[in-house]
Amino acid sequence: MKTKTKKTIDFLIIILVFALTGSSVAYLSGIIMSGLGFKPWTITYVLGYILLIFPLYQGLTLVYAAIFGKFNFFYSRQKKIALKLISLFKRSKKEVSITSETTNP
Repeated sequence: MKTKTKKTIDFLIIILVFALTGSSVAYLSGIIMSGLGFKPWTITYVLGYILLIFPLYQGLTLVYAAIFGKFNFFYSRQKKIALKLISLFKRSKKEVSITSETTNP
């Protein structure tokens, strides 16, 4: 990921936000999953864990970024990622509909 940071302190704050977010998500996701009653390493646990991690990580990133004064930096990057994911899913739906139309007589 290309980023332009003007100062070393900005870079250190960005790294700190990522470190705190990752540690917090690792800690909280285990607590949340056991609190919801999932048994570790079952298929439902793994699927629930994957579905839980993405929004939890995105939300906590913005919380920590706001605390350290880098909200706009992280929000703009998350918005770009979200738009790319949305366009990826829209493109794949169009491809599926086109191929299904051509295969039906």
